[in-house]
Amino acid sequence: MRILFCKNSFAGPISGADEIAVNYAIKLKAVGQTASVLLVQTPPASHPLVQRLRAAEVPLDTLASSTFSTSLDTARRIAIRAMRVFSPASNLILSNSRKVVFNLLQQYHRACCEYLERTRPDVMHVLTPDPGAVMLIRAAHETKIPVVYQEVGIPFHPPGFEAMYERFVSVLPLCAEVTALSPALVQELHRVLPHIGPSKVLPLMCPDHNGVPAQHRNSKMVSYGFAARLEYLKGPLRLLEAFRIAHQTYPAIELRLAGEGSQRQEFIDNSRKAGLEQKCQLLGVYKTLQERDAFMNSFDVFVLPSLTEGTPNVIVEAMAQSKPIIATAVGGVPDLVTNDVGLLVPSDDIQGLAEAMVLLARDSDLRKKMGIAARKRYEELFAPDVVLPVLVAFYERIVGVDSSLGNGHGSRLRMHPWID
Repeated sequence: MRILFCKNSFAGPISGADEIAVNYAIKLKAVGQTASVLLVQTPPASHPLVQRLRAAEVPLDTLASSTFSTSLDTARRIAIRAMRVFSPASNLILSNSRKVVFNLLQQYHRACCEYLERTRPDVMHVLTPDPGAVMLIRAAHETKIPVVYQEVGIPFHPPGFEAMYERFVSVLPLCAEVTALSPALVQELHRVLPHIGPSKVLPLMCPDHNGVPAQHRNSKMVSYGFAARLEYLKGPLRLLEAFRIAHQTYPAIELRLAGEGSQRQEFIDNSRKAGLEQKCQLLGVYKTLQERDAFMNSFDVFVLPSLTEGTPNVIVEAMAQSKPIIATAVGGVPDLVTNDVGLLVPSDDIQGLAEAMVLLARDSDLRKKMGIAARKRYEELFAPDVVLPVLVAFYERIVGVDSSLGNGHGSRLRMHPWID
């Protein structure tokens, strides 16, 4: 089969949708499928995901010129600066800039149709309602290529994206299948968009690049890890406040953060005011799989206090490295983090977050037990040998291939707990 994964662009460091598309494509290619990636905007040749695709010999094509992509990035930076200078009008600036980007990307409809006519993929797989998704889906429909849309978050979230999502919803009926990453997200998708019909679970896949679970750390200092954008919705400042409270009760703890974002300087300033600057390490963005694995092996407990989430890749990556999890009970997170794997707290409960951190800091046996359970859950739900048969059988059904005839996918498919 020829499977084409499509996005508007690579969204930047620690992007779940980017990781899902690249992981799917690379692993499908490795088992003999013809997988490729199409972006509207051209990424830099040095981009880590471009390098990974090239190393795996997965073709990457783009529709827009590098000049267009550079100009769009420049316009985006200008808009961000304008929002900071003219903060009372920031919502208007943001809304207008999104409309401009959306309209610009529709101009690539004909180029996309010509590309699809030339390459004739069996299935187009579109991820997230990004600004190019409407054009991509319409082009596939016009050229009679079946489209799979995969919602990697929650419809109409995060706040402020409602207008963009309203435009996107109009093309969902053109898709052959609409999917989400976990059972809870499928239910939410159906609740918010009942008119699109029943959706299906298509789990994310996290390759285990080490091949073996990480070893449990032996240290008197308990370290918490956080990997996400340093933005409001990911909760880095709430994490710092919970860490400050936990530190008063149990001082032998530290915090390690991977990521960049608008709240970085505020995080530094607040940690300094709290006298915790030496206990908080901001490590920037990891760019390679090796750097990611090294980071995941450098702490004892993974913490993600987001206000909104889909099914976060970083939680699954931490589970693959046998890390217990503390997270907020939002989106699809409760599908990942069961009681044996970690602790869930309400998204607005900083005190509860601090108490969870203290509980795991004090109990090394519980950390080890949860870490072992986390690794087991990763192997049951997200390992390539579990998810790949689900993907292949899913695509085969769409293109009309009987997956029960001699390829063995049927029995493997029934082993995945989320697939009916």
